[in-house]
Amino acid sequence: MEELMNLHFTSKWWVFILPLILMALDVVTGYYNAWKNNKVSSSRMRDGLGKKCAELCYIVLGTLFNYAFGISAVMYFMVIYVSYMEIMSLVENCDKLGFPMPDNWKKKVNNKEEK
Repeated sequence: MEELMNLHFTSKWWVFILPLILMALDVVTGYYNAWKNNKVSSSRMRDGLGKKCAELCYIVLGTLFNYAFGISAVMYFMVIYVSYMEIMSLVENCDKLGFPMPDNWKKKVNNKEEK
């Protein structure tokens, strides 16, 4: 419990905290974007939250590999992979919401109009 009180970036708790923070920000910006465009849909939210649960399962699986086999690379790969996906989703949501961002970022994000 003492490790939880002293959250340093070297703490294993960040393996869960960082992706959870990014996921929460992604859900909030995605919901705000849907609200702004009058596209709030329970089925899309359910699909999105299902994907978030799957991402958490990836991290748990990586953590199990770390503790069962001593292979921390799998855990860190999963955390980096999920964090990267969430950061890119946040950039896409911010682009859709009209936040100013560099032009080279706008070219890279996949914000195609839905049919």
